[in-house]
Amino acid sequence: MHKAQRLIQLIMKVNERKKFTIQEMAEECGVSRRTMIRDLMELSELGVPLYSETGPSGGYRVLREKVLPPISFTEHEAIALFFACQSLRNYKALPFKNEVNTALDKFFHYLSSELKKKIESMQQRLIFWVPPLELNVPFLKELLEAALEQHVVTILYEVSTSKSRVIQPLGIYTMNGLWYCQAYCFLAEDYRVFRVDRVKDFSLDADQSLKLNMTNEHIKSWIMPTNEDNMLDLEVDLTPEGVRRCQSEVWLSQWLKLREDGFGTIRTKMNTSFTPWIVHFFLGLGMEANVKHPQVVREQIKNKLQELIKQYE
Repeated sequence: MHKAQRLIQLIMKVNERKKFTIQEMAEECGVSRRTMIRDLMELSELGVPLYSETGPSGGYRVLREKVLPPISFTEHEAIALFFACQSLRNYKALPFKNEVNTALDKFFHYLSSELKKKIESMQQRLIFWVPPLELNVPFLKELLEAALEQHVVTILYEVSTSKSRVIQPLGIYTMNGLWYCQAYCFLAEDYRVFRVDRVKDFSLDADQSLKLNMTNEHIKSWIMPTNEDNMLDLEVDLTPEGVRRCQSEVWLSQWLKLREDGFGTIRTKMNTSFTPWIVHFFLGLGMEANVKHPQVVREQIKNKLQELIKQYE
């Protein structure tokens, strides 16, 4: 086996183990102890974070993160991956912001000169845009990690007032440049969606005995729940301008039906938890939208309009 192939195989093997000895790895790879020492030293020089411990129970282990072996890409695959990563750069907050930047730098560095020029040219003609929101999201990574580990956590959540809540995050998602966390709230004893920028404090100091047993089947539809008990019929008539505005909303656009005269309608079901967002969105469309159903949305829009009139009297 060539040395390069042996090193790639060695990277894969050390990634699989929490701990190993030189002798164990030498026997498994079929090389001498001296050769294995040299190979491990070369892996360290290549950036694999190896840590050695001396003594009877000593050995080697990989620190922090695992390192992937070299992977070959076609030109189109390289371009697709580069722009997939670059599309995330427009977000002010990411749960892995630094990793995206360093990955792009490494990836671009090893591309051929011809491919670099092609990507630089495409950068002038292809942009992935999200609304430029200047909102701090200090606990985005922590909430994601809590969802992955299924930890019960305590947050300080601020809307009109600040309130401490004990939640078990299911996952996070982004929509229109904002980050949301779907979680089970032990205060409300129900599932809730939290705006991550409104989480002002975060602590792992919570009673883990409260933890719910949630499998992947429980969270398949957590972005748009389909529990019939919490669903309302949404019906909206739209002017051509209202149609254009709704076409920019991913969720609404899929239910949009156009007429030949440019007017349109939206008919679908919505979860009751979406009511505040629906009220705010269609209120902002003014005369370009007429919400026919549900009645609760119509009433809340009327109340908001009355409050607005009082404000400007």
